[in-house]
Amino acid sequence: MPTLRVLAVFEAIYHSEKGLTLADISRSTGIAKGTLHPIVVTLLQKEYLESNGSAIAIGRNAFKLGYSYVHSLSYLYIIKPHMREIVAACDEICQLGILDGKDVLYVEKTEPKQAIRIESSAGKTIGAYATALGKCLLSGLSDETVRNLYPEELQAYTARTTRDRATLLTQLRMVREQGYAHEIGETNIDVECLAVPIRMGERVLASVSVSLPIFRSTPEKTAHILGVLRVHAKEIERAVGLLPRDIKMFSD
Repeated sequence: MPTLRVLAVFEAIYHSEKGLTLADISRSTGIAKGTLHPIVVTLLQKEYLESNGSAIAIGRNAFKLGYSYVHSLSYLYIIKPHMREIVAACDEICQLGILDGKDVLYVEKTEPKQAIRIESSAGKTIGAYATALGKCLLSGLSDETVRNLYPEELQAYTARTTRDRATLLTQLRMVREQGYAHEIGETNIDVECLAVPIRMGERVLASVSVSLPIFRSTPEKTAHILGVLRVHAKEIERAVGLLPRDIKMFSD
């Protein structure tokens, strides 16, 4: 189907870091160049894709669609002020994530005015098993569901990445008991992250985190960050609980 070919093009480019050539897209999607060329030309003309001359990347209109989806989520207007307060209290980047299959989808971020900051972007996905945000989200699932999500060996982002399901399940049990996740160097060897779940009853709806360069981390600072996150998570949960059920878009 033509529509599936268009989606295949977007998915191939989305999973590349620096864009793809037409030949790359053809190899990745299995679509013949002759069939692919008019699809790509149309998407370029409509600015859903863009080209720098050698590589094709996601364009501004595709970004607008994604941005509009993110900001249609009714809970964001509740959470964003809390994220600003978390950043003001911790002076480090704050991120909000939801579970997207077996990945964590970064929905929103708020950055500090630090000279050395952690690079991040809303809309990216990464294996939930390797992040504090993701581990909080996975902690709301049963062990059996987690095993089914990751039937094979886990991909290593760094030498510290959790690589097997048994270790992951042990970590998730600790998250459930302690109410937070703490990850050091699993996706970036120089970055540490603390996260807490946002719950509605027994269900984990989202997770909010603070990440920082390991060189700025101290036991006192991580304890302070965790305290701030816990306070704001409780306040967010109370506020979300007051929303009419039919607009709780991340709980249904």
